Amino acid sequence: GFAATAHAEAGGAVLPGAGSPRAGAVHLAQASKAGAAGAQADLDALLKAAKAEGEFTLYSSTPEGVSKKAAEAFFAKYGVKANYLRLASAPLQQRFSTEAEANNIAADAMITLGASVPFAEEGIKKGWIEAISQAGLPVLKTGEFPARFNTGPTALIQINPWLIAYNTEKLKGADVPKDWSDLLHPRFKGQMIIPDTRVTDAYSGFWSLILDKYGENFFNQLRAQNFRQIGSGIPAMQGVAAGEALLTFPAISATIQDPKSKGAPLASVTPERTTGSESHIMLTARSKAKHPAAARLFVNWVMTQEGNMAFNKDSGATAVYDTTGLPKQYESPKGGTPAWREQLAKLLGFK
Repeated sequence: GFAATAHAEAGGAVLPGAGSPRAGAVHLAQASKAGAAGAQADLDALLKAAKAEGEFTLYSSTPEGVSKKAAEAFFAKYGVKANYLRLASAPLQQRFSTEAEANNIAADAMITLGASVPFAEEGIKKGWIEAISQAGLPVLKTGEFPARFNTGPTALIQINPWLIAYNTEKLKGADVPKDWSDLLHPRFKGQMIIPDTRVTDAYSGFWSLILDKYGENFFNQLRAQNFRQIGSGIPAMQGVAAGEALLTFPAISATIQDPKSKGAPLASVTPERTTGSESHIMLTARSKAKHPAAARLFVNWVMTQEGNMAFNKDSGATAVYDTTGLPKQYESPKGGTPAWREQLAKLLGFK
């Protein structure tokens, strides 16, 4: 994973062959100053064009509350309106592709949680998507955005470690599971809700980690627990909040925050070794987007420290500018394929 990587990123470009260290430092300061001035001019031009468009459409797989708060904070800062549609990652990517095939893309930007980079790479080949690193974003020019989270095609903007969510009225004290293996305890038989791994590759990343760590036997024992299968994470959380089961996993804290803030008896445990659902942002190709400037302004904002902290505020997620809160043995998820998704669904006994 990247948890151990140093948090500080160098600002500006490192110039090759810049004599003595001191001369190098002066060059670097001048370079980042020039970069900052150029970036400010770019930002001013982008803001002007975005205001002329007035709005843009975001397709997002993050929970409703996250997109809504981000849209409100962005509007408060720039006066540009974000319209958004929320769908799970696989249906969202499917919808974008269908629109692109028909040459009528509604989304100007997208945030997805599973298989984002391969999806973006495919979209770039087809001329539907513009790589983040090619989009001329001011935040990249200044070097503000942490380089290790720029994949090229996309930018990673949010890390949601997978956790176990449980009903605090029904599960207390020593009975609360601490690790994934605790879920095989007899007390949880018929008392768990598990979201369908096929709705997003983000789930596949989790189950891959479980398979690597515990092997196939874990799945055999888990199936014997007679858990309830459900469409996605949000109805799973609602079921646990309503007392229909003791717990649900894998879950992210963003889906707990909303019902919990309304008084639902929910809490969570994050095992030390886990992976996460990582949110990536990508841009529709300028020639295909209806509001390319407003979308680029939004993406640029979400990639700045201010915007990234606002996007992740109150969601329980980790912002890319401060990864200190990640679990000790956090690992970035492995990418999967549709066949792999089916394989994991089979191991879980999903019909």
